[in-house]
Amino acid sequence: MTEVFLRYLVQCPVCGQEFVAARTQGELQDALDNNKPIKAYAECHDWHWELGESARAAISKLVRG
Repeated sequence: MTEVFLRYLVQCPVCGQEFVAARTQGELQDALDNNKPIKAYAECHDWHWELGESARAAISKLVRG
């Protein structure tokens, strides 16, 4: 069975540039259900971070329809 990838926008916390991130629906569902971090990456500054509550809420709407 093919896993569904969901794409969503993330914004670099350094400069504000937007990037498209993608994770499987299962990964996102697991992170949301079990309060695990959802990590993001911005190429412009080679920066990794964990998404905050507002971004998690937006992804929750995407995952749960």
